[in-house]
Amino acid sequence: MVNNSKDIVTTIHKDLEKIDIDLYLTSDEKDKISDVQVEYLEEEMKEVLPEIKEGQINISGVYAFDQGQSLEVKVYIVNGLSRTINFEEVPLYIINSKGERLAYQIFDLRKMGDIPEHSARPWKFYFNKENVFVEEIPQNDWKVVFEGDATAVKYVDIELEGIPEGMDSKEINTFNEFLSTLPKLEDGQVSLSVFTMTQYKDGSLLMTLVMRNATNQSIQMKKLPITIKTADEETVLSGAFELPNCNTGAYKAKILSLVFKKEIMKISDFDLTTSKVLFSKE
Repeated sequence: MVNNSKDIVTTIHKDLEKIDIDLYLTSDEKDKISDVQVEYLEEEMKEVLPEIKEGQINISGVYAFDQGQSLEVKVYIVNGLSRTINFEEVPLYIINSKGERLAYQIFDLRKMGDIPEHSARPWKFYFNKENVFVEEIPQNDWKVVFEGDATAVKYVDIELEGIPEGMDSKEINTFNEFLSTLPKLEDGQVSLSVFTMTQYKDGSLLMTLVMRNATNQSIQMKKLPITIKTADEETVLSGAFELPNCNTGAYKAKILSLVFKKEIMKISDFDLTTSKVLFSKE
């Protein structure tokens, strides 16, 4: 479980205000169910959720059903924070009123996606039978709990800015598709990724990068350390290269293009497709 944001660890204070929680379903899920089913989920959610206060992350169980090979457990995961959250790997226990552990398993919740602020997300977990420690879950004496405090990751949506003049819509879409394939960034992170490398007939090398800024302020980078190595760990080039006018806005991505002349390369005959780029200087 990622825990880089200590301010979103669940902490309960007496003076925290009670908040209203809305049912959250994705647009795809809404399209697949009727209004009556949505109303049923809203009523079910109200029945199982305790009073939620600002800042809480809560998980409340609805049922635990033995399917033979697995134990199906339906829950509502509540985001009581004033921001969207995501979960990654989450360890969960099923316990009884005595605190005895009835089941334990780690679940990958990345596919669950975002949970908006002050919302509850219905979800089903499937505990493998080897992770269930009792013959039967007592239906009137069980609950699902996080292992330790509930923590979450706040990922940031990044938009392309400063699109080079003359770039057509097809090229822009290609860059946006590339952005969507990159690992998500947490708030406060900065990332550089290689989009393409092309070697010209004269031996010079064009490298196109995408810089992502997931901080709340603009970042200006004047020099960038870069080392290119072959698959055999031979150094093609290494140095700190100037980045003219490289100013990337808050929560934005920018396309950077660098040209390396043949003269600065230590070797000229290498396989570009198997080479790797390191953002460091030897």
